[in-house]
Amino acid sequence: MANFPRFSAEIWMPFLWAQAKTYYELYGERQEEWNWVPCFHDVYSAEYINDIKSLLTQNPPDIFAISLYVWNYRLAHDIAQWVKQQWPDCIVVSGGPHQYFKHDINWFRDHPHLDASLPGDCYGEQCFLEMLDNYDNDTRSVDWKKVTDMWYPSRGRMALSNKQSMSKAERRRYRFDWSSMDAQVRHLEDFAEYQKQHFPEAMLLSIIETTRGCPYGCTYCDWGGGTSTTVLQKSMDTVKKDIDAMLKFEPTYIYLADANFGIFGERDVAIMKYITDAKRRDRTTFGLGYGGYAKTANKVEYVRDIMVLDIENNMSMTKEIKLSMQTLDDQILRNIDRKNIPMDMQLEVLSPLAKNNKLPLYVEMIMGLPGMDLAKYYHELDVLGGKRLSVQWFEWILLPETPAYAREYRQRYGIRTITKNAGWAEPEAGSEREVVIGSNTFTTDHYLQMLVSNSIYHLLVLGGFYRDSIDWIILNRGVAHGDLIRHIYEQWFVAQPVMPAVRDRWQRILEDPNVPCTFDVDGEEIYGAYYFVAKCFGSPAFADDLITWIADRYGVPDDIIQDEHELLITRDNFGHSQWQGLVRLDHDKDMPFRRYDAREMIGAYRTYLDAGRTQRGKKKLFGILGVKT
Repeated sequence: MANFPRFSAEIWMPFLWAQAKTYYELYGERQEEWNWVPCFHDVYSAEYINDIKSLLTQNPPDIFAISLYVWNYRLAHDIAQWVKQQWPDCIVVSGGPHQYFKHDINWFRDHPHLDASLPGDCYGEQCFLEMLDNYDNDTRSVDWKKVTDMWYPSRGRMALSNKQSMSKAERRRYRFDWSSMDAQVRHLEDFAEYQKQHFPEAMLLSIIETTRGCPYGCTYCDWGGGTSTTVLQKSMDTVKKDIDAMLKFEPTYIYLADANFGIFGERDVAIMKYITDAKRRDRTTFGLGYGGYAKTANKVEYVRDIMVLDIENNMSMTKEIKLSMQTLDDQILRNIDRKNIPMDMQLEVLSPLAKNNKLPLYVEMIMGLPGMDLAKYYHELDVLGGKRLSVQWFEWILLPETPAYAREYRQRYGIRTITKNAGWAEPEAGSEREVVIGSNTFTTDHYLQMLVSNSIYHLLVLGGFYRDSIDWIILNRGVAHGDLIRHIYEQWFVAQPVMPAVRDRWQRILEDPNVPCTFDVDGEEIYGAYYFVAKCFGSPAFADDLITWIADRYGVPDDIIQDEHELLITRDNFGHSQWQGLVRLDHDKDMPFRRYDAREMIGAYRTYLDAGRTQRGKKKLFGILGVKT
């Protein structure tokens, strides 16, 4: 089984392997006939193809399975094709959310190395059980009609779906309450030791799954176990076994892969309490991440209780309180069948928690959702900026297993996509992603405008770039953040000498699958959502031209502009301090930067520390006492 990582610096424990093996050992009928080869190749990313092949050669497989997702799609196919060439009788199957057979009848023609494919919303453990129990030793084949939900090729290699499908009632009765981490702990120890030997500097990450499935049907989402399904849950005793076994490997990071953590109220709070107690008991330093929180208003108090435990025990690797909104527009929410706890309700419950712990509130949004247009986009910036919320915008990767990939849905909203073979925000070998960059309501030029405007928002709101000037404009000129950002882009930026190069690069991004969504900023390749951050940091002249235009356009008083010039952090003063009489001016963010360049500054933004002051220095009386800035 192969589930290659995105980067070999971030290696995940073989959760899929452990799940399938444990389930078969519990319920399979031919256990003595099968040898589960350790998946040591799961430590290798696309740069290490020869190492992967060497490991497979040591244990020639009878069945080889690949899990397909954005970051390993091309690498996994390349290895599977090689396996089929080396051992023609080996059965090669695929699974995961990045498969196209439901929409492309030529899936198996285009991928002749595949013998069968399982939809990403189905239960992989059941697939392995039925596949192994129905394997014919004489013909070295499987009767795919006996494998639930499996797709397989006809004689003409056209994609066929199995009539034997797991019903909703069968899904509700699925046997889920067992601990693969505990059952496979000895084998997982071997994996962790292999990781330490070959990538000693790599982070070891792990998944824990206390529930499976999601009751919601967001059209952009594909979740393990399926969307719009009954949520299965493990017992508390089983969850504890998973946690205890997992912590033996001293992971750097644990991803709690529940779509709606908190949905089971006190039970989920108790799980969080057990994790935090274990961290203190074992004196470990792992960070914790979350697949998603409960999305109904009657669960927000439990979500708050979980966050309190997180903050009190320093669990999260990033220091913020997250609100997953995707969009603030009611019509777009209906278009994507998304349910949100109202923002005002979330802020009422969570703002005191953020304020008391000096943490920023952080919102996740998705770019290019159906129904978005420039007016709605800038209105969202008005709302978000007015509440001084940190924001991270994610590209919309259109996964083929999601409802939004259906032809009717795409036609209804005029969804336009481009394929990227080597990453989006940064180079990423062996990957593939289909990114939405246009629709009935916004053009590709509008997408570019929104992307670059994201960077202006980062600069003004999260970075604190000339914050006092911006606040003065909003208070005295009645201009909200979104309006101001739109004016900067449409009235100032489009006339700048760099704009033709930006447009040329954007055209290459649209046309060439191998060109990531990055732009040249003073010799560095910077993701478009941080363009203005990097440009103003690296080019003080660019920053001066911008603030001069803003000051003239809105009549900002000279004394405000002058004071803020001293505080702005640029490449020239980053990491330095200077005295002005009794006041020391610090341009250091108190972070362990390796070098003073735009990428390090953007790294500061992505930590969401010191929101509103990231690109802004501090004045200290006698170098000790803070002066209001």
